[in-house]
Amino acid sequence: MKITDGAKQLLEGFLNEKGAEGIRLSSVAGCCGPQFSISLDQPQETDKIETINGIKVAIDSQVVGTKELTLDKDVNENGAGLVLIGASSCC
Repeated sequence: MKITDGAKQLLEGFLNEKGAEGIRLSSVAGCCGPQFSISLDQPQETDKIETINGIKVAIDSQVVGTKELTLDKDVNENGAGLVLIGASSCC
């Protein structure tokens, strides 16, 4: 997984605001492959902990294929947010 500099800036502000140490990446089976979710949940015992571009990321042991994922900043009419690029979105 990659985290762009734009996403890092957004995440750092959000993590500071919420008093969180990092994010957690998990997935559930979906109709076109895994559906990923990013949360502020505490790491689980089986999670792999990585620091990606300065952000602590707990990756659920069930998550596979993270090398293709990029967390990036997304700016639209509603403001700035995050988008996960490389995840299946056919549903």
